[in-house]
Formats: sequence, C-alpha cells, structure tokens
Amino acid sequence: MGRRGWLMAAGALAIVASGLTDGTAASSTTAVQVDPAAQVAAVDAVLQRRATAVLQHDKDQFIADVDPYNKQLQSKQKVLFENLVQFGFGKLTYRQGDPQFDQALLDKYGPTAYLVSGVMEYQIDGIDELPVQTPVGYTFVRRDGRYVLTDDTYLDTGQSDSPNQEAWDTGPVLVRRGPRTLVVVEQGQTELAKSILADAQVAVKAVNRWWLPGWQGGALVIALDDTKVRAADFDAPRWKDTPAVATPVYRADTGLGGSYVVVNPRDRGQLDARLLAHEFTHVATAPDGSSAPLWLVEGMAEYVSRLPMKGETAVDLAKYRAEVRSKYLTKAKALPTDKQFFGPTKDGSYAIGWYAVDYLVHKYGLIQVVGLHQAMAWQVNSQGRRDSVLTAQFGRTEAQIFADLKAAGDS
Repeated sequence: MGRRGWLMAAGALAIVASGLTDGTAASSTTAVQVDPAAQVAAVDAVLQRRATAVLQHDKDQFIADVDPYNKQLQSKQKVLFENLVQFGFGKLTYRQGDPQFDQALLDKYGPTAYLVSGVMEYQIDGIDELPVQTPVGYTFVRRDGRYVLTDDTYLDTGQSDSPNQEAWDTGPVLVRRGPRTLVVVEQGQTELAKSILADAQVAVKAVNRWWLPGWQGGALVIALDDTKVRAADFDAPRWKDTPAVATPVYRADTGLGGSYVVVNPRDRGQLDARLLAHEFTHVATAPDGSSAPLWLVEGMAEYVSRLPMKGETAVDLAKYRAEVRSKYLTKAKALPTDKQFFGPTKDGSYAIGWYAVDYLVHKYGLIQVVGLHQAMAWQVNSQGRRDSVLTAQFGRTEAQIFADLKAAGDS
C-alpha cells in the first residue's frame, strides 16, 4: 500500500448512535462511550495474532479476527493468508500508527468503528538483509464484545501517489524460491516461475562478480498480470515501454532498504539474465541512497548487464562502444540529465550512461567508481555536489568527464 496523508483522529469519542451486529449503523440514538485506549489495546492484540498466525501457518487464527458478517472480506483474507505464507517471512509484525477519523465509517459501522494507519514490518528470509516496512490501513469494528477487521482498503480510496498494493495483495499467487532469489507469478504459472528463477540466480551472481562482491542480499522478482504493483505503474505513459523497474523498500531506521523488481506483464516472455542483472544492480546499490545522477545509476546497471554471464550470448563490447560513439556520443553536448532517461531520449541516455561508466572503470578502477556512487547517492543531487565529489575522487568535474569521453571517442 502507498504512502498516505490521512487525517488524525482526536481524543476520546462520545458518539450518539448504536452499532448493529450486521455492520450497519442504527437509526436509534443511544449514547456510547468509546475508550480510545481500549481500542488501541484490542487492535494491537488482533494485529499480533494475525502476524503470529502467518508465521505459524495457522489459517484459522488468521481468519478468526475477520468480521464474520463480511463474507467477501473473509474470502479475500483467505487468499491473502495463502499468499503470505509462501513468502517465507523470518520476521513479521504489524504496528499501529495514528487512528483516523471518518464520519462516513461511523455512520456505516456505528460508534465502535476504528480506522487506523500503520505498517507491516517484515523480513523475508534470504531476501531482506534487515527488516523493512510497508504501510497498511485497516478498519476495525466491535462485534460481540471483540474487535474484528472489517475493511482493508478504505484508506487507499483516492490515494493516487502509488498503486498501493504489494504482490501478496493482488490475488492468488505462486511463489518460488532459489538461493537469494524469490519469484512471484500468477497461481498456476509454474514454468514461467522456473524460467525467471533460473535467470535470477545467474543475475545475482553477475552483480556479485562484476560490481559488489560483498553484497549478500537477495532479489525478489514480481512478474504478475497486474500492471500496478508497488511503485510501478506500467499503464502510465512514462512506464509503458519499460520492461521492469526496481521499486524501493524501506527500513524502519534509515528509510533505505533495497528494492523489489516488478516486471511489466507485457514483457514477461522476454526476461533474461541480462535484464535481471541490470535491475539487481539497482537492488544491491539501493541502500546507498537515491541521489546519484541517473547517468551513473543506470550506467552502472547497464555496465553489469553487458558483461559475461552463464548461458547468455557474449556481448561484443568493442563493437558496442563504437556504436554508442557514432550513434549517440557524437551528437551529445553533455552527460544526460535525469529527465532524458524518459521519453524519446531514453535509449541514447542509457547508452551514454553505460559508456561513461565503462570509461571510468577502465581509467580509474571499479573500486573507485563504486565509491563514487556511494559518495553521490546519499547527498543532495545538485550540480555543485556532483562536481565536488567527482573533483575529490577523480580531479574532474562532470563537464570535464564528458569532455574526456568525447576525446576518447575521437582518438
């Protein structure tokens, strides 16, 4: 679910209404005193039981805290449970955030309706190096003296900042695991899962071999029918032609966690180890930060994706360098800006980014270029900061680096 800017509720509520057991608000006027502290404690207990139920694979306990009068939600929650247990969580908990006030829900469910935003904090074994978080929003109501979940999407209504769903929220899925790899496809797509998993294992090794030997994290690949999962929206004009994207996950302490790769459903049949190696480079470097210029970020990913990989046809790098020089570099006036990695200038920007990183690695060494990204990624992305870091490491500004590329191409 996406980031939300929901309204905070105020204090204890003395509400004039009464809730019927079928979930609708009564028309009579009986004063009901709602104790916020008791609500918080009751909902905390529900959330803890649900987390424990997933870790212990106890479906009955998971469903026991779902509104018995909401059959549609019960059915949906059974699918959610079957999805969650496939991911292999080593840790899982739900934490409440701020309660929210919404008169429409009080009118619908009565005075005990309790709307809350929070987070699902979890760690997938072999994938997440540290626990990460995703926002959630739930509506609870008191039934027969206890609080139960009656809605899990209300707070997403009208939120356009992201597609607002994790892979386990989309419907029945199939999850397949390999060493440091996890693949999510539609239920029944076993062969697709096997194919992606094989390529993913090659790609993880490529990132370790060619870029970050010390990276010990894993890679999760989401290849579902849905075009809107996590921060990916492949229906948007900006992303329609993008085969895959690394979407960020967030740690509780720093906000930096890593990435999960979401595949454009239109391109699932064209996935290979090189494309996944590109995306996994983003996964591996995500904890550094997100402020490095895209010519460096995408150039690194392109650099890894074109180096030798098991089962993949070798790339003629000398030929590709010549092609980039003649087709793109000769026409360029500077290293591409971040905006040029989208739209009609995208192909040339990726190519020049690769060329720049290839040049820097050969001239200064891989360790120095990795350090360059780390130094740039956590700082403000401004021309002054980039030039400061480049000058400190290589004695060259960004403009001078570009002039070096042009000179190398002309020689």
